[in-house]
Amino acid sequence: MLRSKYQTLTDSLSENVFKTRTQSNPIMLVVLGYLLLIAIGTALLSLPQSTTRPIDFIEAFFTAMSAVCVTGLSVVDIASTFTHTGLWILVTLMQLGGLGIMTASTTIILLAGMHPGFSHQSVFFSEFTQEGNIDAGRILKAVIPFTFVLELIGGIIYFTQFESMETYDRFFCSLFQAVSSFCGVGFTLFPDSLESFQYNPVMNITTCILVLAGGFGFLAIAELRYIFDFTHKEIRRVSLHTRIATYGTLIVVIASVIVFSLTEWSNLFSGHTFGENAQSVLFMAFSSRTAGLNSVNIPDLTHASLFFFIIIMFIGANPGSCGGGIKITTAAVIGLLGINRLLGREKTQVLGRTIPNNTIDKAIRIVIVAMVVIATSTLILLCTEIPRGTGYSQNSGQFLKILFEVVSAYATCGLSMGLTSELSFVGKLVICIVMFIGRMGPLFLISAVAAKLQDTAWFAEEDIMVG
Repeated sequence: MLRSKYQTLTDSLSENVFKTRTQSNPIMLVVLGYLLLIAIGTALLSLPQSTTRPIDFIEAFFTAMSAVCVTGLSVVDIASTFTHTGLWILVTLMQLGGLGIMTASTTIILLAGMHPGFSHQSVFFSEFTQEGNIDAGRILKAVIPFTFVLELIGGIIYFTQFESMETYDRFFCSLFQAVSSFCGVGFTLFPDSLESFQYNPVMNITTCILVLAGGFGFLAIAELRYIFDFTHKEIRRVSLHTRIATYGTLIVVIASVIVFSLTEWSNLFSGHTFGENAQSVLFMAFSSRTAGLNSVNIPDLTHASLFFFIIIMFIGANPGSCGGGIKITTAAVIGLLGINRLLGREKTQVLGRTIPNNTIDKAIRIVIVAMVVIATSTLILLCTEIPRGTGYSQNSGQFLKILFEVVSAYATCGLSMGLTSELSFVGKLVICIVMFIGRMGPLFLISAVAAKLQDTAWFAEEDIMVG
């Protein structure tokens, strides 16, 4: 009897220790893995065989960091600075960064206990979860074919649009662009990004689809893939996560189309046909907020458009995707929290469901961390990138450029108003840190929330005046 109780206690302790390690180790492995990949990428890009001219350490480090963190900001011209060897290294870094982010974030989301709530008949649920145990290998086997198939289709379509290139350059440029678009990196082999294809419907539609797929989130895509039950000829119930991710994406895209149409109607869209303007505004709404690819010159946009870009970059893409930002679902949770509180509800409710308090707390933490990082980094760059002894009148446009750059780096978007190449050594280092925090920060929070809370002392309540 005593031995039985002892064995039960031992098994319980072993299970708790294993569970704790399972929840704490993956995030550290992700961080260390990315740091190692960035270090290897920096070393490879610094080799003489990788560049057409000698580059500084900070240039190689910045480029490797941007590629691995799927950001797309660059302090050098990619096409003219790197040889074919260097460009192949960049493609590899982008692919590993994008695949790693999708796989790692999906695994950690599930390990944190945030199961999407599929029905027991759902193919996805049975594939990725079995009695609460997460098999990262199965997730990887599902993500890799999904990624490669879409990139292959995109690459073939791109290949048809680069007819003026030699065969090898045409093939490589198509591959490079497909990987960059799906992973949301924003690197291109063209000096003006995709501005020369502004009114090319094939390029625009292909890029938007790849960016949308890469930023929608693998969990949501996998569930929507099996939304229709062909056996019983009925539509399966979709989880709250997928519904909010879908509705949130639609709201952001529709709002972007409306805002950009209004703010640029008498600016960039003046003198063009409706079809040309439609292509430009849709590309901005779908691609630019998370991928860093642009078909228009960003500094030529109005102040209103630039400010709105900052907002949608800050929001970003969906969880479990290549995109960054605080995530659409996070922004949705914060918005729903405010609406429910204004309606006098204690619980955060939407679509006939109640969102758990720990999810609300996590969303608040993510937003607070993002705001602190962005505010601190912007303040540092305002001190390092603006000449001392000069006032606002001499540098009236720098604040917007710096804020735009910092938000783009944190959201791993990659859009720039032309400030990246002008940054000082300290400025480049700050942007690198922001890119890495923006890419890894949410994973830290998820890991922290997933751990069991220890008992804490409670103090007496005392009210304060607010508002």
